[in-house]
Amino acid sequence: MRKYLPGAALILLLAVSCNPDKDLVKATVVDTGDIAQDGCGYVLKLENGKLVRPAYIPSAFQSNGMHVKVKYNTNGQEEICHTHPVNTTFEVVEIAKIEKDLD
Repeated sequence: MRKYLPGAALILLLAVSCNPDKDLVKATVVDTGDIAQDGCGYVLKLENGKLVRPAYIPSAFQSNGMHVKVKYNTNGQEEICHTHPVNTTFEVVEIAKIEKDLD
């Protein structure tokens, strides 16, 4: 029985230390309006206040004010959204993973 104790402790340590959400960032989905009607579509307001525009956001997450956790990739591409009276520049991101934030 004692010879299995170190192995069991190692497995427990690995199970506890694996946090699948460690790369996820909290964000809020913001509907800025229809792109065809002078809106910018759906953007994500990150927890640090930065706004980014996903190239694609699944329809299940297209709800204004929804709190999500997201992992995204960026290539430095930016997009200008022409809204009256101010033009806004957003960084375009590719969503790698998104889930509802239930916290």
